[in-house]
Parts: sequence; C-alpha cells; structure tokens
Amino acid sequence: MKTFTCILLILWSTFIILPAQTAADYHLPLQMGNGLVYRSGEAGSSWTPRTVYETIEGTDSIHGNLYYKLVGSEIMDDTPTSRHVFHVFWLREDSLGNVLLIAGGGGESTDLDSATVYPVAYPYFHNLYLEQGYCQDTVYMGTTYHDSVMSISETVLTPAGTFYNCIKRREFRCDSLGNTTWLKYSWYAEDVGEVKLERVTPDPHINLLTQINFQTDVENIVPAEYSLRQNYPNPFNPQTAISYSISAEASMDRQLSADSHVELSVFDVRGKFVCNLINDHQTSGVHTINFNAGDLTSGIYIYTLQTGDGIVKTKKMVLIK
Repeated sequence: MKTFTCILLILWSTFIILPAQTAADYHLPLQMGNGLVYRSGEAGSSWTPRTVYETIEGTDSIHGNLYYKLVGSEIMDDTPTSRHVFHVFWLREDSLGNVLLIAGGGGESTDLDSATVYPVAYPYFHNLYLEQGYCQDTVYMGTTYHDSVMSISETVLTPAGTFYNCIKRREFRCDSLGNTTWLKYSWYAEDVGEVKLERVTPDPHINLLTQINFQTDVENIVPAEYSLRQNYPNPFNPQTAISYSISAEASMDRQLSADSHVELSVFDVRGKFVCNLINDHQTSGVHTINFNAGDLTSGIYIYTLQTGDGIVKTKKMVLIK
C-alpha cells in the first residue's frame, strides 16, 4: 500500500511540475485584442504583395459556449486604404487544449448572422498536431484531403524574431486523378501561433510574421540583446520591412526606464546619407518599420541601427526596379 501511495505521489508531482503541452499552446492565444501581422508575397508573380492580419475582434455565445471571433484581413500594397476580410472563424479551447471551430464565414461581413454555424464544434487545431508523423487522409466529393505533421523541432527565422521547436504541418488536396490541386506548409511556434506559411499551389506565396500584438507579454520573444534583422523581402521593389530588437535588460542596466534612443538610417553603397527611418526613443521589444524606396534608383543600400548605448548594427539590402 505504501509503495502504491508513493507511486501516486510521484505521478502527481510530475503532472504539477511538468504540465503537458496542448495544441492551444501553438495557436494564437484566444483573448480579445490579440493579433498577428504578416508580410505576404515574393513567391509568385501573380500574388500581389500585402500585409495580412489575424486578429481576435470579438466574442459570441453559440450553443451555450463562448467563442472568440478570429478575423483574417489583408491590405494590398497597391490599395493601401482598402481592407479586405478573407475569413472569419469562431473558436474556443476545450478542456483538453484542442482549439474547436463552431462557425466560419468569408467575404466582408464579420457578423455571426452571415456565417455558417455547425451543429457541433469540431477540432480546428488539435492535440495530434503535437506528434511528429501524424497523418490523416479524408475523401469528400471526389477530393482527397491530406493533413500531416512533418516535424516538431523546426527553427524559423522571421522579421518578428527567431522561433525554435516549431511544428511544421503540411496540407494538400488531390483530385480523383491524383493531381495536387492545393498545397501549403505552415509553421507554428509555442505561445505565439503560426509564424510562417508557404503556399506552393495555387497562387504561390509566403507569409512571414512581422509583428506580435498580444495583450499579455510572451516571455520567449522578449529580446535578450539589441539586434537588426535582414529586411524582407530582399531584393525588393520598392517596399520592404526592416525589423530590429531593443533589449529590455540592456536598457534597464543603463537606467533608461526600459527604453532607448534609436536611430535607423539608410545610406547608399558609397556611404552617402539617404534618410532617417527612426530617430526617437522606443520601448524594449521587437519593432518593424516599412521602407518605401520609390524615389531611389536600383542598387545596393546600407541600413544602420544606432542606439543611445553606443551599439551599432549594419546590414545590406538590394533595390531592383
């Protein structure tokens, strides 16, 4: 009896000290106001470059449960004043950590009245995605749907930071002749959600995370040091995004109230000053700024980050028109 009791105590302490991960840990946290921003483009000539937003904009009670309304929208580079909504999902986390979907819609309306509401919620992002090698095939109306996990230890570099131990998921569809009609890969980071998407067909393009807008801090993305990331896309024409990190620890060590003066400047390849993108105090964290080089000629340019702490970081970018 004593041995059995000891085993139970050991197991109980293990559950307390090492809580199991769930699918919800790799999905955008379901909380009002949380959102992720992506830069989309580069891969396909037919894909218009754009900024993509995934934001939790509201809640609704459906079948007696509270669901969060996740709105996907985008702003095209060639129509910067127009926002297009391309999907709306109503999601919640169940007691096991699966993310469930009860309703979905598209078009410009984000109202529940315009969505399709299902009789029962089904797993939208489930715990089996934590298992490398997971694979499921389903056939519906002559189309075969493949869903699989290729890796759970991927490292992904994005303008918003570097993410480790990401889940890599593959989804594709085949017609009755076995031809692939739709194929994409997605990468998910713990405590953040999707950080990269690559669609191979149709309309090839890549989405990379550029900004994290959470109501609560995410510990594993707070920068430990100053850094300047490679602009994206590169080469570019004429717009590109530049991201940099300001260290909270370094700033506080210098009694700067967890902020620092930052100057982000652009020079031509001969060292001639072109412009200042930032010249101000900024708080610690990851920052992204868009650079429009529409008035510049093709060539190599240098961008430099200089902080009030005397730290200088420099990288090269290529403008091709």
